[in-house]
Amino acid sequence: MIALENPEAIYGALAKIADIADKGSVITRDHGVHILIKLCSAKPYADHVLFSSNSLRATRQNQLPMYAEKAVSIVNAQNKVLFIETFSSRLGDIEKDTKRKRVEKVIKKWS
Repeated sequence: MIALENPEAIYGALAKIADIADKGSVITRDHGVHILIKLCSAKPYADHVLFSSNSLRATRQNQLPMYAEKAVSIVNAQNKVLFIETFSSRLGDIEKDTKRKRVEKVIKKWS
């Protein structure tokens, strides 16, 4: 919740937050990605924050559909291509057809 109340502080600690999330449990990573998504909803950080960490590129394929669905709210004209590229590049990692279809549905919304 603090991400929107004090985005400057969160942005300043972004490297540490991303490092903790990347090394943590699934729950820790989920919370880290949710922090990044919230921060991206603040206009100054909308275009690049989510991709400043390895969170989406290295996340477990099981979590990817949820992250894609949550990230829909922060897609804009400036970051749309990066979102599509990032999620499209991970489609081959998703073993379950239902999960892959969820990500494909989100990508289609952005296209």
